Amino acid sequence: MSDLERFIKHRPDSGQWTILDYIVVGGGLAGTTVAARLAENYEVTVLLVEAGSDNRTDKIVYDIYAYSQAFGTDLDWAWPTDQGKTIRGGKTLGGSTSINGAHYTRGMQAQYDAWTTLLEISAADAGWDWEGILGYMQKSEAFSAPNSQQAAKGAESVADYHGLSGPVQVTYPDAMYGGPEQPDFINSIVNLTGIEHCPDVNGSGSNCVLMTPLTIDWHDSDHRSSSCQAYLTPVESQRTNWLTLTEHLVRNSNYLVEHRKRTASGIEFAPSSGGSTRYAATALKEKIVAAGAIQSPALLQLSGIGDSSLLNSLDIGTNLDMKGVGRNLQEQTMNSLGAGGNFDYGGEGPSDCIAYPNIHQVFGCNKIALQVAVDHNWAASQSASADSQAALEKIYEVQAGLILNGNAPIVELFYDTGYPECQLTGFGIDLWQLLPFSRGNVSITTTDPFTRPAVNVNYFGVGWDLDVQVASVSTSLSTGETVPGTRVPNTNGNFGSDQDWKSWILDPSVGLSAICGICEIHELSSKGVVDAQLKIYNMTNVRVVDASILPMQISAPPSATLYGVTEKAADIIRASN
Repeated sequence: MSDLERFIKHRPDSGQWTILDYIVVGGGLAGTTVAARLAENYEVTVLLVEAGSDNRTDKIVYDIYAYSQAFGTDLDWAWPTDQGKTIRGGKTLGGSTSINGAHYTRGMQAQYDAWTTLLEISAADAGWDWEGILGYMQKSEAFSAPNSQQAAKGAESVADYHGLSGPVQVTYPDAMYGGPEQPDFINSIVNLTGIEHCPDVNGSGSNCVLMTPLTIDWHDSDHRSSSCQAYLTPVESQRTNWLTLTEHLVRNSNYLVEHRKRTASGIEFAPSSGGSTRYAATALKEKIVAAGAIQSPALLQLSGIGDSSLLNSLDIGTNLDMKGVGRNLQEQTMNSLGAGGNFDYGGEGPSDCIAYPNIHQVFGCNKIALQVAVDHNWAASQSASADSQAALEKIYEVQAGLILNGNAPIVELFYDTGYPECQLTGFGIDLWQLLPFSRGNVSITTTDPFTRPAVNVNYFGVGWDLDVQVASVSTSLSTGETVPGTRVPNTNGNFGSDQDWKSWILDPSVGLSAICGICEIHELSSKGVVDAQLKIYNMTNVRVVDASILPMQISAPPSATLYGVTEKAADIIRASN
């Protein structure tokens, strides 16, 4: 019996409704994790609805060496943006954890501690800081320390930083690269910038260069340990109280908010392929919106929760006028440099060597650049409305302080064997700008839920962000570079002018990103969307649990942090019900 047949069979009558305790919208990292934890209580029922398919047996998902092959397929949301760049996101069970690069690193302690400064004073002790999140990150993790062969290739770890009994497998590749390339990258970065070579980035500080673990399962031929593989696969035959429906999209706003009563009655959903078939469900306890940083704000807007001016323009009744829904979009933009080589890779990978330099290590003693960073007039160049300007200024102030006074890493330099220069001995460096000040937005353009929302990225709307990207490229460049090659002319020993680099970086075909911040946890008075309990302000039973709640980026890929946030969210939900 399929999951859909199970759903239909368990309807209490021939009508459209079935009754459950919890409904979770979105089967990505957050949705799968919170559904699994709620379903540990066999006395409650949980419905998880995912727009994508269950692709756990597809090699481009489970084989970590097939990374990037899912891009541009049905497993990828592939959101278009106003600047021509495509944003990748997993449209499959497990979400982006099923198609990402799988690197497991955390941000620095001060960045988590800063979240507390953005909450209402009465909620400042809610545990949204390093001390309150670290244990939950460890709870999600089953870390396997490097074996002797991996240690000989440079892999290290600090046992106290990690959890050992969680669902998500974290370790080093069994066939990790053993050639000279990764140690040479570390040594070069240390010599060039003065950055520290540390054994493990998953403690309280990330301003260093090191070899990093990945979310892979060494018990299973280095297969990907996605959220669904970690939280669902081991228990799906036992948890009869947990129903997962894939290939269905939550589509109708009428059921999420009931007649402005501040209580959500349920959801209506339909096959992701379209058509006229409709199903509906209601939850006795709570609805958890975990559709991701782009689809979650779109769903709220479809449900009458958002900026009333947008909703009115689409003839959607305003249930909650919340200006913050869909705003404060911030992305970690990426570019790649490539070069040829003449060495033996010494293994299969994946690559697992990353540097996280701070502002001084990127710009050196460039006083002009540092003065630009001190200037707090960033908000003037934003697309933010006047009523959210003060909130944005506050976030900027916190983030600028972390960069200037806390040595927060501003860029990730990821050594990448075999990419983007794909010769047998080619390699590259992928550069992510980690802490952008530019802000974009997400907004629906129609009441049709099958139409992707408009994503206005506003990349480099603040000039400082582009300066960081250019400086990072310059820090990483060496002779022998082939990507971007002649697109950035090399003349008289000068590796391209700033303007040449800016033109290349701004090319729509260049770059990827990671998103957060558009249903953010923040003071209501500062246009926040959810409170410290992750409930939508002025709603009684709807929470948002995914990357969209993070008020600002951290200096790391998001997965490790989001596992901790979601584990904490599950405990919050269980404690209140």
